[in-house]
Amino acid sequence: MNAFYHFHGDLTNLLRRRWRGVTPIAQPVTRSASIKDVIESFGVPHTEVGKILCDGLPVQFSRHVAAGQRFDIHPIPVPWELTQPTLLRPQPLQGLGFVVDINAGRLARYLRMAGFDTLYDSSWDDAKILQVLQTEPRILLTRSLDLLKRKEVEYGRYIRTDSPIDQMREVFDVFGVTELNRAFSRCLQCNTVLQPVPKQEILQRLEPLTIRYVDSFSICGRCDKIYWEGSHVARMQRMLDDR
Repeated sequence: MNAFYHFHGDLTNLLRRRWRGVTPIAQPVTRSASIKDVIESFGVPHTEVGKILCDGLPVQFSRHVAAGQRFDIHPIPVPWELTQPTLLRPQPLQGLGFVVDINAGRLARYLRMAGFDTLYDSSWDDAKILQVLQTEPRILLTRSLDLLKRKEVEYGRYIRTDSPIDQMREVFDVFGVTELNRAFSRCLQCNTVLQPVPKQEILQRLEPLTIRYVDSFSICGRCDKIYWEGSHVARMQRMLDDR
């Protein structure tokens, strides 16, 4: 006998091609399997699922599938209230902290620009990212559906859009970001929180026009990069505001 699977919302776009447009998906139950494993066999990562109903009742990822059952799989509601415990994710996060893989690497710079704690290193492979997530719970942002299916990933988002600016807007929409109170507070290169530095201490590192027209500076204590407000900051602020 079959079990029946109804995917809702934009989860239908993440299904493997052969299952798109099929409602419900009817599959024979030939072995013991959790609903998490079955969902991911259709192509949808568990990180994209916000609620699972079995014959109308909420269940966890570990629920085993039986013949004749109907499963309704719903996406995570937007905005995502990830600081609140849910049946599928009983251990909530304390706030927004990201790790970005190389498939969405340019997004990391924009998130740091907006002031969000964002880990990214172009040399990190999947194994390193999974190791980071085990030691420091964060939200994984990636364009790899397979990486999101790994059991080490509890919180993650498959990035739908292509350009970094659109990706940033997508992240803000998903996580309900409406204000940027910490914009330009982090180093764009290494994510370190910037500290104010007296102009006299860095005078020898500045160009003449910068010395003449700029008085307030910040410095990264890790990579020693100097920042100040200039035309590039105004352009970035307009970009952040226009979302």
